[in-house]
Amino acid sequence: MLRAIEFFAGMGLMRAGLERVGIETVFANDIDETKAKLYADNWGREELHVGDIRALKGEDIPNAELVTASFPCTDMSLAGNYKGLNGAQSSLVLDFLRILDDMGGRAPRTLMIENVMGFLTANGGRDWDTVITGIQKLGYQAAHIIVDAGAFVPQSRARVFLFGHKGTINLPDPPEIRKDPRLVEIAEEDGDWWSPERLRAFLETLSPIQSKRVSLYQRRFWPGCYGAFRRTRGGRPVWEVRADERAGALRTTRGGSAKQAIVRAGRGEIAVRWMSLTEYARLQGAENLRYESVTPSQAMFALGDAVCVPVIEWIATNCLMPLLRK
Repeated sequence: MLRAIEFFAGMGLMRAGLERVGIETVFANDIDETKAKLYADNWGREELHVGDIRALKGEDIPNAELVTASFPCTDMSLAGNYKGLNGAQSSLVLDFLRILDDMGGRAPRTLMIENVMGFLTANGGRDWDTVITGIQKLGYQAAHIIVDAGAFVPQSRARVFLFGHKGTINLPDPPEIRKDPRLVEIAEEDGDWWSPERLRAFLETLSPIQSKRVSLYQRRFWPGCYGAFRRTRGGRPVWEVRADERAGALRTTRGGSAKQAIVRAGRGEIAVRWMSLTEYARLQGAENLRYESVTPSQAMFALGDAVCVPVIEWIATNCLMPLLRK
């Protein structure tokens, strides 16, 4: 049996992907009580430790072959003003490394750290170098791969996966982004489509380029669905619709630009509504999990802050298992 330890476990989508290839989670940690409810509903509480990672020590962690850390991306993104490891949230990855150091010879032989693309460039790349150096000081060789969820689901979601291994690392080429599936294939037929008045207000916010794009979609013979974000331009909210038939990267649903809408257009018709919880779950490969213990908004927040399950399954099969079996 191969065992895994998960830090920043969230609602458990890392576990969902690892279990598909037979890697069993023996310890999971997260501080968020709402995400913990979802984790417990789907996986139970036996392995779950809810609390601050800064309070954990090496002696609190069981033995395992793999350890993962999807540490907070808040300070690695534009939304967090690129504070990087100077920020209160993303700096918690250093506590992850501290715990591995505390474990000494019991530290797992393989580790994986996941985050947004800003992890590579925050603070001029110095934060990336800091984490790489920290891994190497613990006796790991380091390598990374970038995988976009668009290879599996109609969501544009590129993430960097950093591996550490006490031995040589040879990683495969990442999977190619597919032209299919399309967003229309995971979209619900029914839904709370906006009223004519709200639809008109939506269309009035579009720039000339965006308006031309939406008009083209509307004239197409086949119906399609397209992701849309609300942004602020010149102090006023505007809508931007994607140039392909997929969603943008799901985000934590706080604030106007974070929540996505779906534009359905074709055969002369057009309709718009907010994306649903079911669609969020499908875009993360997590449609079979339970969400009843929290509100739809809380579940969407947790999903937007999680990994994409089929991406983790691919990485587990093609990257982790070859290392763990050595």
